[in-house]
Amino acid sequence: MGLTKAAEYLDMSERWMSRESSLHGIPRYYFGRKVMFKVSDLDRWARQQKVF
Repeated sequence: MGLTKAAEYLDMSERWMSRESSLHGIPRYYFGRKVMFKVSDLDRWARQQKVF
């Protein structure tokens, strides 16, 4: 999925998604100039952000 859909999936803005993927390691893939995300990677990353 692209940046827009990934941001929608996490209920965040595209700007946040772009910044966080660069700064905090949200896994992403490049196809030419296009950035893509896997749902399984987003789910795994989100679970790691859990605060106890």
